[in-house]
Amino acid sequence: MAHTVSAGCAGLPGAPRITALAEGWTVSGATGSISLCHTVEEIWLAVLGRGGSLLQQALKARALTEEPDSLAADVVSLGLRLTRQYLLDNSHSTQLIEA
Repeated sequence: MAHTVSAGCAGLPGAPRITALAEGWTVSGATGSISLCHTVEEIWLAVLGRGGSLLQQALKARALTEEPDSLAADVVSLGLRLTRQYLLDNSHSTQLIEA
C-alpha cells in the first residue's frame, strides 16, 4: 500500500516519503514533518495537504493503469475520493473567506 501511495505522489513537489512499520506507516514531508498513520485513509489524509489538485491529476492517471478490482486500484480509488472531498471542502472554505 505504501508503494501505491508513493507511486501516486511521484513527481509532486515535495513528494512525501512513506515507510511501512509494524504498527502502520510514517509519512515524512520535505520539511521534516512526520505523521504516524494506522490506516490507508490516514496516509492519504497526511498526504493531501501537500498536493491537492496536482495529486488528483496524478491519481486519475494512476487509476487508468491499475488492474480493476486489485488492492492497488482500491487504494488509488480511496485516494481519489478523499482528494476530491478535500478540494471541495477547501473551495467552500475559500469562498466563505472571500465573501
